[in-house]
Amino acid sequence: MYKGTPSRIRKVLYALIIAFGLLCVRLVFVQMGAAKPLSDIASSQYRLSVSLLPKRGVIYDRNLKELAISINLSSIFAEPFKVKDKGPASEKLAGVLGISRDEIYKKLSQERGFVWLARKVSQDTARKVRSLDIKGIDFIKEPQRVYPNGVLASHILGFTDMDSNGIEGLELRFDKYLKGVVGYRYAIRDAKQREVPGYEYKEILPIDGDSMVLTIDSMIQSFAENELEDGFKKYHAKGACIIVMDPYTGDILALSNRPNFDPNNANSSIPDFRRNRAVCDFFEPGSSFKIVAASSLLEEKAVKPGDKFFCENGEYKWCGHTYHDHKPHGWLEFRDVIKFSSNIGTMKAAQRLGKDRLYKYIKKFGFGSKTGIDLPGEVNGIATHPSTWSKLSLCSISMGQEVTVTAIQLACAISALANGGNLVKPRIVERIQDRTGHAIQKFESKKPQRVISEETAKEMRDILRSVVDSGTAQLAEAKGYFPAGKTGTAQKVEPNGTYSHRKFTASFIGFVPYDDPKFVIVVIMDEPRPIYYGGVVCAPVFKKVATQLMSYSKILPKEAEKRSLSKR
Repeated sequence: MYKGTPSRIRKVLYALIIAFGLLCVRLVFVQMGAAKPLSDIASSQYRLSVSLLPKRGVIYDRNLKELAISINLSSIFAEPFKVKDKGPASEKLAGVLGISRDEIYKKLSQERGFVWLARKVSQDTARKVRSLDIKGIDFIKEPQRVYPNGVLASHILGFTDMDSNGIEGLELRFDKYLKGVVGYRYAIRDAKQREVPGYEYKEILPIDGDSMVLTIDSMIQSFAENELEDGFKKYHAKGACIIVMDPYTGDILALSNRPNFDPNNANSSIPDFRRNRAVCDFFEPGSSFKIVAASSLLEEKAVKPGDKFFCENGEYKWCGHTYHDHKPHGWLEFRDVIKFSSNIGTMKAAQRLGKDRLYKYIKKFGFGSKTGIDLPGEVNGIATHPSTWSKLSLCSISMGQEVTVTAIQLACAISALANGGNLVKPRIVERIQDRTGHAIQKFESKKPQRVISEETAKEMRDILRSVVDSGTAQLAEAKGYFPAGKTGTAQKVEPNGTYSHRKFTASFIGFVPYDDPKFVIVVIMDEPRPIYYGGVVCAPVFKKVATQLMSYSKILPKEAEKRSLSKR
């Protein structure tokens, strides 16, 4: 640049040089770094992509009866640039789809190549929309999750959302197996958003999900739910649950909660109804927890079944606190302390055991830890270490206070007494299989852990049989089947930390028959009214379910069996 060049011209030239340099830098950036994102943006403007949802795998019960299936329904979409008369089209579609005319018009006015109008409509609705013959309105098949048995096993199965994603229950827990792999359909559009007729559609087909076989028996599930429903309504309970379990394998044959919901229309229910109380709720068990104190006392040889305890005629003061029995008793043998569910007798016996040994068996029976059942939301319950116990804790915990449990934990604990002393892990999924029925993953029963000896387990079975035969659970008696079990009636804790005199948790945990157990049954009622005793509220539900279980399993009552043999 010459010396005589005016300064204004020099400034303009410098600006041009800087601008040119910046442009070069920008070009390098676009070529080296931004080419791919910009290419993707351009591609999205002329490429139409529609997701093709796979069918979720079927969920079967143990007998291969379908509990959850998927069917294909029509979903309606629009390609707005193809719809010419948007006003009249919106008017016609609104009358069929039950959607406001303005909402449909807004969708048809979008500058997009694809918009949903309605997902998974009925065959009748799809037929009516087709009859309108509106250009730019099309259909695609999408799978809809269906639960053929309605509310049956709803808390086990859970449900899915509109896009077939598992939301709760086994649908959520095993979503990665059930959902399959999404496919895609591609097409090319021109600058005016019209499909290019000569372009061959490309489809990546979806891969359907794997199926599941559960340990649940839908017949057992059905009559367990029916009897629970009757008890729940009769005693106006806030909530309830029932578990039927094989005490040797841990297989869950039935599990149900009340209130319940219909997974076919889950969004119409409130979240509280969808909570799986059997694994998600913890509560003080009351006297049903006495099986732990009794088993540990017998196992440690701290007491014998015939040892006698003075039950203070129903009122006992200890460390400044007064304990009561629901009925007064004088001297009772230890077996009768459990038979009549004496709090005072139990706490006196527990003092022979001591807090460390009692805590050891609480943990051995699985309390304070998750059972590991394959259902989402399981909680631990609360079993604090003896270092945190007060002077009252040994007595209180031995009779089911200051400790919280879940229904599934109680089912595992009573199973240990039924099966000879082994703690089993509950199992609700038997296997996952592909579309040909080939098992791709099996869920074998876990090796049980020894909790008490076979001798102690037999002694406990005899004691628990007396509870039903002539103790607090006579309403659980199933004639000819000789069940055994333990009642529980626990005061709930109020927000101020005191025990309520109006709100209770009632329970009955048992097995049938007592001398050769085939089934464990746990029944829990939350805040039943006006009667709240476990022996009155829960025991009859147990009896009805036990009787139907034995009949379904073709096991004759022993008296009937003797009569039939004598006639031969």
